[in-house]
Parts: sequence; C-alpha cells; structure tokens
Amino acid sequence: MRHLKTLILTMMAAALAGCGNYLNVQPQGEVIPKTDEEFASLIHNRLREIEGGGDENVIGNMDVLMFLEGCADNLDANIMAGSNLPFFAGEEIDKRQSYYRNSWETVRDCNIVIDNLGGKDSDIARGSVSAAYAMKGIIYYNLMREFCQPYDEATAGSLPGIPLVDNFDISYRPARGTLSQTFEYTEKLFDSALALKPTDSKYMFTEWIVKAYKAKLEFWCGRWDNVISLCTDIIAHSGYELTPVSEYAAMINSANEPKGEVMVRSHINNSSELDWYFAYTKGYLASRPASSKFVKLFGDNPETDVRFTSCLNKKRMSTKVPECKVRLSEIVLMLAEAYCHKGDNANALKWVNELRRNRIEGVTDLTESTLPEVRTGERIVTDCNGKPLTPLLQAIFDERRKELFMEGDRWFELKRNGRPEWWVISNGLKYTTKTYLYTSPISKSDIDLNPDLVQNPGYVY
Repeated sequence: MRHLKTLILTMMAAALAGCGNYLNVQPQGEVIPKTDEEFASLIHNRLREIEGGGDENVIGNMDVLMFLEGCADNLDANIMAGSNLPFFAGEEIDKRQSYYRNSWETVRDCNIVIDNLGGKDSDIARGSVSAAYAMKGIIYYNLMREFCQPYDEATAGSLPGIPLVDNFDISYRPARGTLSQTFEYTEKLFDSALALKPTDSKYMFTEWIVKAYKAKLEFWCGRWDNVISLCTDIIAHSGYELTPVSEYAAMINSANEPKGEVMVRSHINNSSELDWYFAYTKGYLASRPASSKFVKLFGDNPETDVRFTSCLNKKRMSTKVPECKVRLSEIVLMLAEAYCHKGDNANALKWVNELRRNRIEGVTDLTESTLPEVRTGERIVTDCNGKPLTPLLQAIFDERRKELFMEGDRWFELKRNGRPEWWVISNGLKYTTKTYLYTSPISKSDIDLNPDLVQNPGYVY
C-alpha cells in the first residue's frame, strides 16, 4: 500500500479536530505512531517504494523517465504512431499537476518524522531523521527544477519558488517562497541531513549520496565554487570510481543490482509484478529511434565508444536499461563544467578527458587547440548565463548528453541552457515546445485550496 492507512486516518481525525496535536486524536481501532520504530516506518515505507521502482517524487521511476525522455530531443518524435511515449510537453501537463500534489505527501511524512524524532538520541531516530531531511531536500530540488523558472541570481529574489513547509500542520496554507529562498531552504535541508552523519546504508541516503544531491542543487543554481568543493570531495573520498570501458556495459545495463560508479538508483528489488512494469515501460522508452543529431555525437567510429555499443542497436533504438540514478560520471561532468564557468579551462579539460578515457577505446585527449568548433543548428546555443557556447563548453555538453542518455537529464539541460523553442511533427500535426512549457503548472487543486499560490506564466484555468 503506497501510503500508510493509519497516517491517512490520523490526518482525517486531525482535520476534524482543528489545530490539535498530531498524537491527540486516535481513531477507534487504529494505532497512532508513538515509538521511534512506528515513526521510522514512514521513512522505511518510502525507501521500499524507491527500491521497488514505485517512487516518483524522490529518485524517480519509469513514468518520470517516460516524460523526461519522451518530451526532450534525444529521440525522434515523428515516428510516434501506436506508442504511449509522449513527444510534446503539453501532453503531460495534467500528469505534472499530480506529480506536484503527490510530492507534498512525501514532504508530509518527512515532516512528521522530523517533528517527532528530531533531537532523539537513538540510532533509529538519527537514521530516520537524516533520511527524512535528505528526501525532503531532494523533493524540493526536484520541485524547484520542474515548477520554477531556471535559476538566475539576478532574478531569483523576485521569481516564485516553492512553498516552504517546516512542520506537519494540516491547516497550513503557505504562499510560494522566492526562488532564492527555496534554494537556501533546500541547501539547509541537505546540511541538516549531513549534520547527523548518516552512515547506515539501510536508510539509503548516506553522506556521499546527500553530498551528491547537494552538488546537483548547487550546480542547478550556478554556485560554481560550491560545486567544485563538493564534487572534488566526492571524487577524492567517497570510494566511488569511474567505471572503466571493460565494465561499463555490465554497470549501465544491470537491471536490479547497482554496480560500479552507481551511487543511488531506483528499482533495486525485483518481483514479478514490478519486473513486468519495468519491462512494459522499458519497451515504450525504446519505441522511438535516437535522433540523428544525438547519434552523430559519437563521430565517424561510434563503435569505439562504449556508450554507443552498450546503449543503441543498429536501428538506433535504445537498448540501455533506463533508470533514475546518480552516478559518479555526473559528478565528474558537473566538476568539469564548474571549472569551465570559472575560467579554469585546464581543469575543465582534465575532467572531461578523464571521463572520455573511461568510455572511448584508444581515445586521444582533447586540448584547447583540438576542440571542434561550435556547431550551428543545435538546440542549445547559449549556456546557463545566456552566453554563446564555447568549444570547450560544447564538448562538455556533448559528453553529458552521451553519458546521461535515457537517465532523464536532457530535458533539464534544455531548460537550464536557454529553454529553446522547437517543434515536432506527429501524424501530420505540428507541436511546438514553447518556453513556458519547460516550467510545469502548479496543481489547480492546490491553487483552489490556497488562493495565495501564484500560478506559473503561460497557464490559465
């Protein structure tokens, strides 16, 4: 059962009782959480969802990938007939509203655990609270990327962010904080998780995984010095290493076991029901060929790149096991880009070459003099600061696109770097991804309940 029955009944009772304490009202015949173990069950229920591939809001699942990969430009969209895979962001608007609402259910559980176990000196309390802070931080990061406009330091203080909800209070109806407030709040959530020194792997979000997500947050918001510090620490001390060419295929196509450089991922456990769902949705994700522009990134001898041979067949169809995950390669790519934005081209090249040596047989390191010229006709033509791409930044973007193919990254790269407008043809009709569609609408039901919530531009009910 996705959410605990006792919690739902408790919330109903609390609503009827007004502003009473969470523990004050006990439905007849039901057990209200009181012990550390009972509150911890809220967290373990969420962790089981992640391991089973049923989580949508924290790490993500196959449905999330179907939206992100289907609506981006890694796959050809004009060969669409008969597939349920989306190809236009407008198709998914209603579903994204549900995603927004459902995210707050997980935040609710996290807040209940933090409220009731925070400050307790037991292993189960510390582990549960740390995981609660981590999951809440990841959800805020996910919500910020999807439901807020791209982060720009010059405008973040005036743009709407996400409502900041510290505690469990069923009657609370907060307005949206600013985008800068949302960043600062999310950063503190990760810091609160790290302050508890999470080491117990049964709570999943151990120190290095939390630092990886914090690095992703800093990266999204362009805090390059913080990105460099966090990524350098992870690479040097986490124990994770880039998976070499010889082991890449086994790592990237492992259906149920995290291998090599994979730090955290969904769908770890296997069961007949979940494996059926996994295979079903995987089929949809492989129903359209990879775009020709994406394939051309592998050059004239694509078979030398293990990402090509392990992830695509001769018909350009994806064979990669699509999973929401965090890998060390993403950490390396964030580090390379951060150095590039800081003007340290030597270190940027160092790290992009380090990745390439672990992906391409017989590769020659890139130098500033051998970097290809910036291509014309590409979707991304400016960086996150609105500046035209340089050859080095284009090379980093190319490696990121190849590396994180079918991992739900490309949509956010398009959003982060310019939100380009582009169109596709399906069944004789033209569909255009407008700039505003990169930012999903706040749930209509939430706005109906709370008139102080501001809707995102472009959406009218």
